[in-house]
Amino acid sequence: MRVRLGALVLAWTVGQLLLSAPGWAQGKGVGGRPLSALSRQTLDFGTLFAGTATKVSRFDALRAGQFELRGAKGSEVRVDLGLPAALSGPRGARVPLQFTAGDGGFARDGVIATAAPFDPRAALVTTLSGNGRLYLFLGGTATPAARQTAGAYTGTVTVTIAYTGI
Repeated sequence: MRVRLGALVLAWTVGQLLLSAPGWAQGKGVGGRPLSALSRQTLDFGTLFAGTATKVSRFDALRAGQFELRGAKGSEVRVDLGLPAALSGPRGARVPLQFTAGDGGFARDGVIATAAPFDPRAALVTTLSGNGRLYLFLGGTATPAARQTAGAYTGTVTVTIAYTGI
């Protein structure tokens, strides 16, 4: 975890399996107001088949990546996602990833089915809920090559959250 200029950065693993247990990252925002993030669920592409793209919807409650962000009630925040271009695997093999405008979702109540869309490639500026929470959901597409090397593949999504004003 890095905390810098009132921002909270949390690395998150995505890949073939749910590779990491949920965990909290905490930091202080401007004026000492706390920020924290919980990786609730990693983005899970499941078993990939050579030459066949696999898309995970942001609405998929079992496979979409999920984060819970916490801070000062009703505060405006900026959220940036550092998205990997590919998953890395055995002997340097890579599986290209694609994230599009509809692959991100956010909700103040944590309900994935009613999450508002956002483009995960761009900054999201929004407000935390009345209880100081914001939930993020992330889908994407993995496109293995026709002769993809078999094995476990992983990648890292970096989430940065910061208060915008104050």
